[in-house]
Amino acid sequence: MEAKLKKRLSWRLRVMLAERNITTATELKRRLESYGYEITSSQLTRIIRERPERISTDLLDHLLAILRCEVTDLLRLDPIEQDQGDDGQPAFVVEKLEQPQKKRIRRVPDSEDESGDLTGPKITPFPIPPRK
Repeated sequence: MEAKLKKRLSWRLRVMLAERNITTATELKRRLESYGYEITSSQLTRIIRERPERISTDLLDHLLAILRCEVTDLLRLDPIEQDQGDDGQPAFVVEKLEQPQKKRIRRVPDSEDESGDLTGPKITPFPIPPRK
């Protein structure tokens, strides 16, 4: 199911860097390294350019320390315009995703013969000779 969201998180790392006069990813990388956090330049550039799907709490903690800000400064809830229904309530777009049906295989033995049951033929263990 899919429904329109009332609010969306916006990633404001670039804004926070500009407010602190940190102009390049290299400068931020140097500051992270001075705090003892290692990250590649390509990863850091990607995090600066777009909102990451996931971010480690360790990196987030270091960013907050370097920028001297709170989590709410980096992540903001921005309202999104939403269509209204006839009754004044938000209209939701509901889309049901069709799941592929799994075929149920039911194995039933044809008859109760000596060849076995569902687990295979019946076998007897080798006799264990007595210890001397």
